[in-house]
Amino acid sequence: MFKWKYMNNEEIKREVSVLAPYKKKDGRIYIFLQKRSEDAERYSGYFGFFGGGVEENETIEEALLREIKEELNIVLEKFSYFGKYHLPKTIVDVFTIEVGDNFEKEITVLEGDYGQWFNEEDFERQRGIITGDLKILEELYDKL
Repeated sequence: MFKWKYMNNEEIKREVSVLAPYKKKDGRIYIFLQKRSEDAERYSGYFGFFGGGVEENETIEEALLREIKEELNIVLEKFSYFGKYHLPKTIVDVFTIEVGDNFEKEITVLEGDYGQWFNEEDFERQRGIITGDLKILEELYDKL
């Protein structure tokens, strides 16, 4: 069962923890996003962050570790908290991790179709990114 936050008497938001793996190369920042499968429950066919819902009795960090193990088959050891974003239907806790050039060899994408690197120019041209993730990506590129 997922954790829901009551924002006021009427509004309920799902809480999620997501990871933005990034690398710096040739003066650019690249962020690794998931291509969601066509049969995904939410945002099928779109690119978005790896991660998912916080379950009852879980911290946002525990949810992140569980989700990333389920989706990328890795155990995170060092990661940083980037920020909390209140979107129309979700509260998104964003974590970052700087990775090396071998990152794709160290993971196995178990959910979604595949992962893809996006630099800022790619992200601005791509129309298939989850709308709520666009603001987060803008801030990531500005602050990383």
